[in-house]
Amino acid sequence: MSSHQRRDFLKQAGLFSAAALTSPLAASPFAQENYKAIVGHGDFKYKVDKNWGQLDPLNQSVMHCHEMVIDSRQRLLCTTVSKHFDVLAYNKRGKLENAWKLRMTEPHGLSKAGEGNAQTLWITDPSDGRVVNLDLEGRIIRELKVPADQIPAGKQFKPTETAIGSNGDIYVADGYGTNLIFHFDSKGQLHNVFGGPDHFNCCHGIVADNRRGKEELLITSRANQEFQRWSTNGKHLATRKLPGLQICRPVISGDETLFAVIASKSWWDYDGMVAVLDKNFDVVSLPGGSAPQNQEDFTGIKHDNTTFMNPHDVCPDEDGNLYVPQWYSGRTYPIRLKRV
Repeated sequence: MSSHQRRDFLKQAGLFSAAALTSPLAASPFAQENYKAIVGHGDFKYKVDKNWGQLDPLNQSVMHCHEMVIDSRQRLLCTTVSKHFDVLAYNKRGKLENAWKLRMTEPHGLSKAGEGNAQTLWITDPSDGRVVNLDLEGRIIRELKVPADQIPAGKQFKPTETAIGSNGDIYVADGYGTNLIFHFDSKGQLHNVFGGPDHFNCCHGIVADNRRGKEELLITSRANQEFQRWSTNGKHLATRKLPGLQICRPVISGDETLFAVIASKSWWDYDGMVAVLDKNFDVVSLPGGSAPQNQEDFTGIKHDNTTFMNPHDVCPDEDGNLYVPQWYSGRTYPIRLKRV
């Protein structure tokens, strides 16, 4: 989706969301019935719990949710666009423990850095062009700045995601802006810039991957329906095409790689799902969609018209359960897929 198409989508989706405000039932369309079907395929099947993260739609409403992580305190943190808060902090039972208001316009990407009490969080805001580092209390520690001369003429810095390397380096994906990857060292100094529109069409998500012996980066090119492997010094290694699946960020879960598929056929059909890929990057399960028939073309996948609308991220826990926030999906809260 181009920047122009995205603006048009936001305008129309805004009308949809505004209409949802007129009724508490419409504000959370899944709250009346806790749908618990089994979705997925093969070894990756799940029971759907749409009421897991349900809040008061009148006093704790959200416009939409973006991304989730589980922090070192075992809280499920979720970036959201809401007049009430920017980050939700749930416990595993789906109860809200805390919420932060950070004065950000569009809290989007959410990544962890470090472990234990020293763990911090990185949040991107594409609307304000910000990359912010927080402690576990939600206090801003520092903010990364991209030098103006690194932004091509006529473009804006609209970061969608960060990835943290094993040495503490920070990689910022400018998915809604330049399609560049900005590599900062652990102290916040710009080290390298690579990628760009010749390589990516909406580099929406990025993650550091250590599963092949040498650390590398997985980077999505969402509008091209693919993700790419890159070295940490900015060399392209390989591309995995997934035609028919508009994937958000890559999420590592053991040998598997997970993606929220925000759309399959059309942005207007609310036909998203989740994709589970094995260690060879074969698609082995599509919760919310029909079973994959081959590994080359997913344009024939059928959406189940029930489980998801526009899932934007997927967050796995240690038991294999998945937590899924959704973007412009009728003001819904995160839902849980319980592994069966």
